[in-house]
Amino acid sequence: MAEPRLNVRALYAALDKTRRSRDLSWRDLAKSAGVSPSTLTRLGQGKRPDVDSFGALVQWLGISAEQFLEDPRSQSQQEEPEPMAVISTYLRASKDLSPKSAEALEDIIEAAYKRLKEADSG
Repeated sequence: MAEPRLNVRALYAALDKTRRSRDLSWRDLAKSAGVSPSTLTRLGQGKRPDVDSFGALVQWLGISAEQFLEDPRSQSQQEEPEPMAVISTYLRASKDLSPKSAEALEDIIEAAYKRLKEADSG
């Protein structure tokens, strides 16, 4: 029976995006999250972290661990979340944005998303 697996690429991408948005080096990220720099190097090579490191990294990201787990048994049955709903949730939860700014960003992203989605399907 297939067990849920960690999507290492998604975890690494989320770490990299957050690291860049906070203007941190990989070493700074490691220190702030409480993991070794070699853990991040291994992640970049597609290797899974140990459980404690995974917990520390998702806590540092502020994202639930479930976001990075894939269940091969239910992938065909599981619906993908609507991307704009996910984006909107994160924008509105941001402490760095006022509600008005979050809404403005959401409008911009939604317009771009719709246009690109139409271009890809046409």
